[in-house]
Amino acid sequence: KRCYINQDIILYFNNAEYYDYKLSRLNIKGNFYTNENNVLCMNVTNFKKIIIHNELKKYFHNLNNYYKYEIENFSKLKKDTKSFLIALTTGNKTLFENQSKDLFIRTGTIHLFAVSGLHFGVIYLIIKTCLSLFIRKKWITSIIIVLLLYFYLIFINEPISATRAFFMLTFWELHSVNRKKRSALSTISMAFIFSYIANPLSYYSVSFQLSFTIVLVIIWFFSGKIRTNDKGTNSFIINTITASTASFSGSFLILLVSFKQFVPIAIISNIFLVPLAFPMMVACIVYCFFFFLFNIDLIFILNYTYIIVVFLLDFFDFKNFYFHGLDFKLSKANYIILPTIIIFFFNINLQAFTKFMFIILL
Repeated sequence: KRCYINQDIILYFNNAEYYDYKLSRLNIKGNFYTNENNVLCMNVTNFKKIIIHNELKKYFHNLNNYYKYEIENFSKLKKDTKSFLIALTTGNKTLFENQSKDLFIRTGTIHLFAVSGLHFGVIYLIIKTCLSLFIRKKWITSIIIVLLLYFYLIFINEPISATRAFFMLTFWELHSVNRKKRSALSTISMAFIFSYIANPLSYYSVSFQLSFTIVLVIIWFFSGKIRTNDKGTNSFIINTITASTASFSGSFLILLVSFKQFVPIAIISNIFLVPLAFPMMVACIVYCFFFFLFNIDLIFILNYTYIIVVFLLDFFDFKNFYFHGLDFKLSKANYIILPTIIIFFFNINLQAFTKFMFIILL
């Protein structure tokens, strides 16, 4: 949610309860009011003290609006493809028509438009690969990577899942610079701590619970995954199935309680869609590069990409495997049970299928 301050500076909050906490940290004094467009605003008495603090976020917020405006009004892409591009790169799904959005929900792939580790991982690999061609010193490369990822984070208005991904990649790079052995469990633990410090009340949000639980389960599954001597196709298939199963295992209980949805087909659909995330993001980046810098509209790149995605989704759109409106209740305190048990049994060498059945039985 946005809070407009003096019709100029904008602060972002995750829920109404967080306003007072955030404002007190920034030492902002003033009164809330709702303007004629029913937008939450605030009159600030110490305006000059906060304008520098928020100047960077204000710039990237305007850049975000400019980006969406240019795509919506000047791109020659089809309407659905425009929505796909904006949603995939910024997480903004408001332009999606209900029919298209429902298709992603029914197939359990709507998470592709929640900017998270999947998106940050792709961007991280692209940036690191490009920088490695010109810069040899690791610490310089790491600084540039972290800065660019942070700029992208505030460009998309700092969603919880993206914040978690940013912290994880930042600590991953720090370990790389220090030449220390990198641990996924240590990295997500540090990301949890810093995400909580940055926004304590985010702990109660569904996005926070989904983001950390899914990643924790994925790490747990891969700590004892099926071994294979083949480093090629077989290994890729096994890893993809393992990741998809882990993601479903870590998310289905929270989705069932929070959204009354149960989508078992997501295990299969994500096996095919998630590996396509890299070429999809590359296609979006290439399109935006030529569109904004050279005014060249490579519509065929994204239109065909979106056609392929929709074709696959239609193939997996089995309505008998999509359950919604389920009356399933669970105390919020129980959300901590699953991650706690996973951490407790973390070092037990079980195969991924055994872990999946273990979670189902719980």
